[in-house]
Amino acid sequence: MSDRSAPNSRYKNHVLALNHAFNTGDLSGVDDLLTPDFAERDMPPGPEGYKTAVRQLRAALADPRSEVLGLVAEGSTVVLRVRLTGVHVGEIVGVAPTRRKVDVEQIHFYEGRDGRLATHHYIRDDLALLDQLGVRSDVQATMYLRPGRQTKHGYMARFAG
Repeated sequence: MSDRSAPNSRYKNHVLALNHAFNTGDLSGVDDLLTPDFAERDMPPGPEGYKTAVRQLRAALADPRSEVLGLVAEGSTVVLRVRLTGVHVGEIVGVAPTRRKVDVEQIHFYEGRDGRLATHHYIRDDLALLDQLGVRSDVQATMYLRPGRQTKHGYMARFAG
């Protein structure tokens, strides 16, 4: 009889190691945690795509911190709930630096394969983030973030400041 909890434990530890790498900025061990074809939404495949995403987020936030609020695993799937905090010092979701504090919750879904993490999907509360950055949702408004520039949020937001 095999130990069915071993994959759960391994993949959970990998996800916690990724969270630790985000918090410290030390991405040297990431290649060992991810498959060579690791799939990250809107990023190139592989560990380099993941590292790019982490570097971009860390560049957008001073004192970034991802606090683990929950972690569950079933088979090769791991779900991580975190609180992301920091100070907005670089462009994020199309918004220029505001120096405002951010505090948002996110849910991350990882799927493991062959002892490493193979995919990553997430749910973010970008509307709460935009609100904290001084951008209000307003379906009737045109975007005032930067003339001629659309973000992935289209015309749902305008600068409120």
